[in-house]
Amino acid sequence: MSLLQVQNVQSAYQESQVLFGIDFTLEAGESMGLLGRNGMGKTTTVRSILGLTPAMAGTVRFCGERVEGHS
Repeated sequence: MSLLQVQNVQSAYQESQVLFGIDFTLEAGESMGLLGRNGMGKTTTVRSILGLTPAMAGTVRFCGERVEGHS
């Protein structure tokens, strides 16, 4: 079972879409880096995974359980 599974997460601030379908799977014991210039969506990605920024689409599962705040 995957530790964290992110599928087609899309997020926007009002009418400005920021994330366009983020997909990745993180297995237990793995680590991952999120790199990019300023304004490229790193913070929005993390906030969307945590459910702090409402996602327009997509699913996030942690240890197989769906994270609330996702469509």
